[in-house]
Amino acid sequence: MKKLNNLTHTFIFLALFSGLLLSCGTEEDLADESIQMTMSAMSVPVGSQITFTASSSIAGDITSDAVYFVNGQQIEGSSFIPTEVNETNEVYASYNGKNSSTSTFASTDVIPSQYTQKVLLEDYTGTWCGWCPRMNSIMHYLTDYSDKIIPIAIHTQGTPQDPWVYEYALDMASTANYGAGAAPAGKINRIHTLDQFQQQHPCPNTREVYYPQVDTYLNQSAPLGLAINSSLSGSSLSINVKVGFSTDVVPEARLVVVLVEDGLIHNQYNYFSGSGSNCDPEYNYSSMPHPIQGFTHNHVLLKSFTDIYGDIIPTNQISNGAVYTKPFNVTLPANVTNASNLSVVAFVLGNGNQIKTRGVINVQSAKVGTNQDFD
Repeated sequence: MKKLNNLTHTFIFLALFSGLLLSCGTEEDLADESIQMTMSAMSVPVGSQITFTASSSIAGDITSDAVYFVNGQQIEGSSFIPTEVNETNEVYASYNGKNSSTSTFASTDVIPSQYTQKVLLEDYTGTWCGWCPRMNSIMHYLTDYSDKIIPIAIHTQGTPQDPWVYEYALDMASTANYGAGAAPAGKINRIHTLDQFQQQHPCPNTREVYYPQVDTYLNQSAPLGLAINSSLSGSSLSINVKVGFSTDVVPEARLVVVLVEDGLIHNQYNYFSGSGSNCDPEYNYSSMPHPIQGFTHNHVLLKSFTDIYGDIIPTNQISNGAVYTKPFNVTLPANVTNASNLSVVAFVLGNGNQIKTRGVINVQSAKVGTNQDFD
């Protein structure tokens, strides 16, 4: 019996020793365990799903057991849908207290299959200019006709002094550049002259006669589109402008980004006063005084945050499906009256080797503090 007990003790000792060895071996294996993670794509559009898989050097496929972190935040499951543009989203997998190496993926803009063609309409004007109410009527006609027409009023130098004279207005209007000449003058897409009279000299009274002049440009196909996002904190304005391309080539492409303001009040000279001209009843300047007291001036050009003739878009940024991004961090100019009436207008010039031949390809506008996506 004593011999049997000794054998029993021996077996128990060997069993315990073997268990200890097995236990030590498992801990050593866990210490050497590595986690690998893979992604279904390196880049996905915002709103589209990216999925992750994970494997362990010991346990094999652990996709459903691992926990995933995107930009430092744990996500549900093994898939993720980004909600904003980010070139370097960081992701890793965690399992058994171990992490995989960190990988990055891009979440990109959702690019429309085609862009909406819009038209820039510029009005060379002045509070001192007695015939300028004519262009004011035409601007109303055309912006009422289509919300794809984006207006800018460029105030020029005259007597009495206009409070919103744009610093480069004279240079822009010169024959060397856009050839606008004396105010009032209208320009379509910077380089095409708008006929103000259309057999209605001197005062407009029929809307429809002006529509064909802009239809020519509205009906074109847009090779690019723009998006604008801005925020205002005190006098600090942050703007992010994107240009999306549906073409591989835009010769001489240049980006212009400007600030305009609505609702500005000032007296307006009015040479139609008392003339008996057959003006549109809605804008019957012949029955108004000279000057018109408290006249409302809209879409007034205050400042350009680029060269007014455009900053070059690098050719290596232009390709079908590409998006060129340009951020601006600026201070509001001193001539702002009411920040709640501000808008950012951005447009791309191109297809000409001179200022006078480089027209607007497309244009976008957005109220300050809002996000206008591609359309």
